[in-house]
Amino acid sequence: MIKNRKDKKERELSPKQRARRTMMLGAGKAAAVGAVAAAFGSGLAREAAADAKPVRCMTILYKGGPDVHFDFEYYKVHHMTDIMRMYGKSIQKFELRKGLPGADGTPAPYVATLTIWIADEAAFDANNVKYGSTLAAEVPKFTNTSLMAQKDEVYAVATS
Repeated sequence: MIKNRKDKKERELSPKQRARRTMMLGAGKAAAVGAVAAAFGSGLAREAAADAKPVRCMTILYKGGPDVHFDFEYYKVHHMTDIMRMYGKSIQKFELRKGLPGADGTPAPYVATLTIWIADEAAFDANNVKYGSTLAAEVPKFTNTSLMAQKDEVYAVATS
């Protein structure tokens, strides 16, 4: 009898509600797998993701120093917006972070750090070739420091 009530309730859900319920149940299973991986070591988590396409990022560091200036507002409003417009869907996410002093008050070694999460590596690389010199010409508009850039592969991620 209880089973029939449950079946009736299931039929009364809209397709969107059923999809959400399925997703939530799947998330619960993924959390359980994550808990098992945490209990038995990261090897399980790496194996589970072994067939997944690697996530790539571009990390850009702007050196700090006593006479360095970095116009975060200009970068955010103009430069970052231009990059997102030029690169389009080849970028999944773009982070701009401001370096903060250490616990002992020492200045941050980098005034700004950027992480660009790449959604489509081939398109991203093509956009670098196409727009790289235009973007490099913009740098003096927001900073007087040098930068270092590196493409990365996300090797592992931990969350609490």
